[in-house]
Amino acid sequence: MVSKDELKEKLDMLEHGAALALKVEVEVYFDVITTLTDSFIRDKDMNVIYTTTTIPAASIIGVLDAMEIKRDRVHFVDAVSYMTMGGTGKMKGVTYVESPTMLENIMLKIEYLLKKHPAESHIVVLDSINSLAIHNDIKILAEFLHILVSNLRSHNCYTLIMSVAEQQADDIDSILAMVCDEFMAVTG
Repeated sequence: MVSKDELKEKLDMLEHGAALALKVEVEVYFDVITTLTDSFIRDKDMNVIYTTTTIPAASIIGVLDAMEIKRDRVHFVDAVSYMTMGGTGKMKGVTYVESPTMLENIMLKIEYLLKKHPAESHIVVLDSINSLAIHNDIKILAEFLHILVSNLRSHNCYTLIMSVAEQQADDIDSILAMVCDEFMAVTG
């Protein structure tokens, strides 16, 4: 278990290509998001591909803008806005997927962004596994994560799979144990 203040230090110790499961308490959720999109990548040639299936990208962008965090190296794959708002209000830096059930499209959009925005390294954030588990069969989700993490390892990307600690189910822990190198619980 690490505090939100220790998170960046722990992330700096990860090897390229590592997959990390982040179990995050609700009260520090946005602190973790800002760490992943700002402090961890600052002063590095690194892009963030932030895949959201829980909170619309527009909401996360609003938080980043309010905290005056530069977003030029942060790209979003938004799999929730189109489903809830019908695809209106498209934003710069956001690629949309129709639904969190379209796992193959999520994977293709991530691959597209990796090629479109070359960098020394990438961090791919999947927010959140809890939401994907609601929208997908657990076996299909396990297969998706295995393929996604393997593909991202071949690109030497950091992969961070976030979950809300208060909503974590045992079957999700089992899936994450198969694909992640490390587990980290982040508390306030």
